Amino acid sequence: MKKAISLMLSIIFFSSISYAGDILPVGVYLSTTGPIAAWGRLEWEGIKVANSMEPYARGELVKLILEDAASRPEKAALSAENLVDKRIKFVIGPVTTTNALAALPIFERNGVVDVIPTANGMGLVKNRRYASRICLTNDVQAKVMARYIASRKKYRKCVIIEDISQNYSIDLAKRFIDDFSSYGGKILSVYKIHSSQEDFSAISTRIKLIKPDFIYYAAYYNTLALFVRELRSLGCRTKVFAGSAASSAALVKIAKKAAEGIVFTDDFDPLMPQNARAKLFIKLFDKRFHRLPDSPEAMAADAYFLLVDAVNSVGLNVNRVAHFVRNTTFNGVTGKIIIAGGKIKRTVVLREVKDSKFRPIAIFEP
Repeated sequence: MKKAISLMLSIIFFSSISYAGDILPVGVYLSTTGPIAAWGRLEWEGIKVANSMEPYARGELVKLILEDAASRPEKAALSAENLVDKRIKFVIGPVTTTNALAALPIFERNGVVDVIPTANGMGLVKNRRYASRICLTNDVQAKVMARYIASRKKYRKCVIIEDISQNYSIDLAKRFIDDFSSYGGKILSVYKIHSSQEDFSAISTRIKLIKPDFIYYAAYYNTLALFVRELRSLGCRTKVFAGSAASSAALVKIAKKAAEGIVFTDDFDPLMPQNARAKLFIKLFDKRFHRLPDSPEAMAADAYFLLVDAVNSVGLNVNRVAHFVRNTTFNGVTGKIIIAGGKIKRTVVLREVKDSKFRPIAIFEP
């Protein structure tokens, strides 16, 4: 009986011990399953390569702890709770705005620093103490794309497609409508979809009938691929523009030739590395995965590098790290990023699908 009690106390004692002093645990919560799993898995690959480049922060070995946010806000919240329970104070993630909205209040209450790689929705980090991000925001990408399209006189009338299950999509669609309208553009119709939708025949048929000059697709790559595949099968050649959520190799893999000609806003292009860190990351990524990294991998890597730079600069004090990641000028894989009070200024790249590859066609400096 005494041995049993002793063993139980030992288990309780050791389970309550935090990670060893020479190990720095960093939580990563990404959607590695569910509708947007392709992005989550790519981001995880980017973080692993970044970790191989800079495995230490302040002399401590960074240990990555992965949680699957499963493309659902309730699972993102559970992932956040799990990381808090593990006493982790620094995290990276998630993929989407909807998941970030679910997780950030948990991290704020518990003093956990979160560097967000790809959630673009407005207001995510405003008035927060511990959250920052490195990706472009919807106000920036909507304005850049609206101005770019309006400068080409043949594009005056459009239809919008938004995903009402994703905060990112709702916000981006609204901002694009406002910006394009301010340039004299006309919105013929707004079609609402859901991230789990697979049938786009009705929407595609209506678009073919009303003949807009272009389509602005404000949702993720997975539904975009299914939509353009259906649209092109009807013989409709209407030009398609999209937001940064189009940036996934899965877009071309699913849509194949139907993806040709899509133009979208993005944070990064591997054919235009901005600095030495970017060149090395691209080289090592290619060596490990036998392909060039794309935007999700690069932005996730930058989230990791920003966190490591913060710890190297100010130490392990959570409040100091939080202030650093919200107020700094950072030269990452995706270029120069200026962060002030969590607000981002950064380079925006326009990319086009050409010959089944993403090609840069324009760059807009902050």
